[in-house]
Amino acid sequence: MKITEALVSIKYVADSQGKKTDVIVPVEVWEALLVSWKQLVEQVEDQEDIGIYQEWLQKRAAGGVETISLDALEQELIADGLV
Repeated sequence: MKITEALVSIKYVADSQGKKTDVIVPVEVWEALLVSWKQLVEQVEDQEDIGIYQEWLQKRAAGGVETISLDALEQELIADGLV
């Protein structure tokens, strides 16, 4: 469902002066909007993750990244009580 299609089915509630006070959204429209918003949030988060990874790759290429072995990482996590 496209946003323009969803907007057609939305109804407004107005007070006695004609000021919009509430919105009535059909359940199926609301659920479709929630799915769309969730997908949008996931896409934004994916883009942020890609940006972080690309920045890390650039730092690594420039020699600005310290690495440790998997064993050392495991020991740090155990020492911190995370594993």
